[in-house]
Amino acid sequence: MKGKNMSHEVETMAFANEVPWHGLGNPVSNEMTPAEMMAAAGCDWEVALTQNHYPPTHAHHPSEPIDNSHFIERLSDGAILGEYVAGDYKPVQNYELFDFFDSFIQDGSMYLHTAGSLFGGRKVWCMATTKEGFTLGKDDEVVNNLLFTISHTGKNSNSALNTPVRVVCANTMRLAMSQADDIVTHNHRAVFDAEALKVALGVSSQNFGEFEELAKAMAKKVLSGEEEIDFFRSVFGGKERTDDSGKVIHSEGVRKAMAYFRGQEFNPTASKRKETKDATIAKLQEQVEALMAGKSLEEIEVDPELIEAPSAAVNYGWDMKSAKGTLWGAFNTVTYMTDHKPVRDHGPDHRIEKAFYGGMGRDTKTIALEKAKELVTA
Repeated sequence: MKGKNMSHEVETMAFANEVPWHGLGNPVSNEMTPAEMMAAAGCDWEVALTQNHYPPTHAHHPSEPIDNSHFIERLSDGAILGEYVAGDYKPVQNYELFDFFDSFIQDGSMYLHTAGSLFGGRKVWCMATTKEGFTLGKDDEVVNNLLFTISHTGKNSNSALNTPVRVVCANTMRLAMSQADDIVTHNHRAVFDAEALKVALGVSSQNFGEFEELAKAMAKKVLSGEEEIDFFRSVFGGKERTDDSGKVIHSEGVRKAMAYFRGQEFNPTASKRKETKDATIAKLQEQVEALMAGKSLEEIEVDPELIEAPSAAVNYGWDMKSAKGTLWGAFNTVTYMTDHKPVRDHGPDHRIEKAFYGGMGRDTKTIALEKAKELVTA
């Protein structure tokens, strides 16, 4: 059953406690067992390999089985989730994914946070909140979540990883993207071993402690105007151009990041008009130059007709002491934009896929984390 405000690529979803950052799913109790969460999330079904056959009209092998070629079939409705899979493929069932969390739930070290499936059941995940966490300053809280994802496409490995979440804005940070030993993968040609996976995740959990130290260092690092531009340019790149006066106009991603970094948003209505958009660009450019000249954020005037403050409902913690003008704030600007306000937004379902499955290598958050490490150690 599809949940409230479900997107077209999100097949089913459920969440406990606060509404997740993507705003999708059916609300459930955080006291659910993994089996109950699996049912609530609409993932209580199994898959099996089905032999692939030549078509009846084939000239030489009509209707005969094709060697070493199978489909991944969902048994509840016959839907084909994966094609042309080798015979040694060993699917991980959804119940194995949810059972993985059972011992953690029973001993009280975690509670289930969200679960669901994407793209017609081809990808399934469950995420639990752990008791690990830290606070920067007085109120900037970060908690650690354990995310386990499986794929029924026959093309992707299953993975488990720790993903810190900043509570004030629900930004996911997916530390495992940047270091190979942070992410634990399972190849479908091996038998799934839940206990071995739990042991391997102990290494990943240690990296959360390392991230805490890095986060504290980022919160202490106040960025100069040049460092801010360099950071966002390194992350978002894009084409730059020079106007008639010789000023460099940064890419859209960099301009948006600079606005969010100081608690501003582009006016969505005004930005559709070319003359207003150009004026917005010019205004942001002035802010960059003012920062580089040593002015404080409070001294920089903002034209309310061109740039507007985010609504009270969109509180992403830019003005917290740990974030305002700091590298921690810049890093979370990137994670906020990636999860909530991407430069090219294809909808919350695609943002979920990118956060949970995509970009295991050098994606946006990975680049931001690596750049932050450079600035901290410089």
